[in-house]
Amino acid sequence: MTGINSGGKSSVIQSLLLIKQNFEKRQEIKELIKLLSFNDKNTVFKDIFLNDKYVKLGLINDILNEKAIDDEIFIELEIDNKKLDTKIKLDDEKKIVAQYKKIENWEFLISEDNFFYLSANRISPKENYEYSREKILKGQIGNNGEYSIHYLAEYYNDEIKIKNLKSNDTNNYQFRENVSRWLGKISKGIDITAVVNDAKEEVRLNYNYGSRNFLPQNVGFGITYTLPIIILLLKAQKGDVIIIENPETHLHPAAQSELAKLCCKVAAEGVQLIIETHSDHFLNAIRVSVKENIISSNEVQVYYFNKNYEENEIEMEEIKIDSNGRIENWPKGFFDEWDIQLEKLLW
Repeated sequence: MTGINSGGKSSVIQSLLLIKQNFEKRQEIKELIKLLSFNDKNTVFKDIFLNDKYVKLGLINDILNEKAIDDEIFIELEIDNKKLDTKIKLDDEKKIVAQYKKIENWEFLISEDNFFYLSANRISPKENYEYSREKILKGQIGNNGEYSIHYLAEYYNDEIKIKNLKSNDTNNYQFRENVSRWLGKISKGIDITAVVNDAKEEVRLNYNYGSRNFLPQNVGFGITYTLPIIILLLKAQKGDVIIIENPETHLHPAAQSELAKLCCKVAAEGVQLIIETHSDHFLNAIRVSVKENIISSNEVQVYYFNKNYEENEIEMEEIKIDSNGRIENWPKGFFDEWDIQLEKLLW
């Protein structure tokens, strides 16, 4: 997903996180299924949790469209011809409640075991990182990647689950080795070590160049900012759903392209990746990956978000990429700033 700032991209991500947040809040999806009915006369009302660990959206007035004519929101979710219709409104106590109905199958809902989210606000360079055995045993590295270093240290010598993700710079499938080699495509010659201190419940990270060790705060910011992304991608397995916001942040254009290529390799192995980006380098690397048959054009969907200021509405357009990596429709505002500025320089 790409497009103008405040154009609706984050709202798409928030909608998925809101589903996950509310079902996890009720502890388990199976427990919720017992409460929900398949007919209108037994419709169940439940509170909607707008503010928790995945999203903090504020109050109902903060999320209600300014052009709304009433205080009711209607949501319809359809996946593989299975529908979930939900009405959200204020009750007499000004709390948000939802009316669930027409529920045919809940198995498509995202679960904690295979759904992962990395926000744009990821971990920064520091000497020690957070520790949570409970989280990493569930395969979770935190919304900001805060447990990613602990995960790396704990599963140091395990093999990556998807063998085709092995870096071409190594002959083995060891997790740490491949994290280092993919990170080496961003910063040449880098190696990483992560050591757990169970007594202090913290994890120490070091970067190595040759025979010398460096603390994260003495290495470029983009290295540490990108490390949780590489860890998350290399721990993935088929069927996972991964959301990443702005993976290109703090990276050189060539490094952005390498990271985009890794994302394409992961997606081609049956992992659902949802990415928000403002980088034309990232987009172009995806196009090249299609042309080089790393991923099929049918497995790539690009959506451009724009705002119709006259109607005060968000418009979303699907951008088609053909098998040669060419874009079939190029709307105004879609990564055309280079041409606009170049034309000013030439004339």
